[in-house]
Amino acid sequence: MTDSLNPLTDAVRMPAAALQAWAAGVLQAFDVSACHAQATAQALVRTSLRGVDTHGVARLPPYVQRIREGTIHTRAKPSLQERNGLLRCHGDHALGQPVLELALQACLDRAASQAVVACHIEACGHLGALGVLLLPAVEQGCMALLCQRTPSIMAMPGATRPALGNNPIAFAAPVAGRPPLVFDMALSAVARGAVMAAARDGHAQIPPHWALDAHGHPTTDPHAALQGAMQPMAGHKGLGLAMVVECLAGALGGGLFQPAVPGSAEGSTANACAFLLVINPALAAPSPQGFDNYMANWITGLLAAQGTQGRYPGLRQHECELQRRAEGIPLSSALINELQALARLSGVALAL
Repeated sequence: MTDSLNPLTDAVRMPAAALQAWAAGVLQAFDVSACHAQATAQALVRTSLRGVDTHGVARLPPYVQRIREGTIHTRAKPSLQERNGLLRCHGDHALGQPVLELALQACLDRAASQAVVACHIEACGHLGALGVLLLPAVEQGCMALLCQRTPSIMAMPGATRPALGNNPIAFAAPVAGRPPLVFDMALSAVARGAVMAAARDGHAQIPPHWALDAHGHPTTDPHAALQGAMQPMAGHKGLGLAMVVECLAGALGGGLFQPAVPGSAEGSTANACAFLLVINPALAAPSPQGFDNYMANWITGLLAAQGTQGRYPGLRQHECELQRRAEGIPLSSALINELQALARLSGVALAL
């Protein structure tokens, strides 16, 4: 089995618990509250455990940069309100992961007696890998959908500048007797984090369908791509889905519309907005057993149809998490350099 969805050939491995403790310590060194630091570190490390290296601990340095710039509020107090049957979570410009944790837990609490619960989330930092954030829902037997409106970083036909976010969307559902189904994608050809990682790790080229340069031309240079715009996945289909997310997470979620803002693609604002939906199959389906049986039989059929290499969304990440929990999280030399610089800046030593 391949360790990662993005294999790292020059990696040093670090135990997840040690990496999480270090990341939380770094955030606390920059005055982030202990509970928010722990929630953020836990989410980033679990993301790395599941092989989504572009959105795991690699995001810690830019998060700290936003904290130092004052964009992220280290002593924020996110709040919840309920109106007309819908929850609204205001992040108070906190780090995104603890805000999502608050919103998800509120939805899960209500889902114990309510089949469907929805929440609009606003005014928080970058959320990270959405699918990983939904794992607590499936671990409690619920399905969940999460979509986030991002700054405008994606090109549209004829546009002279980025005109639409790549607006990621994730869905997770429990599967009786198997790892959960977890589907997570940005609506650009790839997540922008993949381009950032290519630039950081010194990759000479990226595929030409990933992004455009500042002049609107397809580019294979990751640095030029970061100055330009992402291309949509599946052409007009990706653009259409991104517009759906814009309506759900942007318009309904209370976030201000922002055309392309220099630097905002890396998370320099803490005004992210998202839409979260939680469904309790035990209350929504005619019977809990019926839902469980359907999911189990359906996934079994999908796997059987593929032969010995059968897979479904979320299975590879689950296997990667098991292996990395046992063997440690691989860190590339370029990422280690960034983390060591952060260790010196924070005064929290990184023991590799």
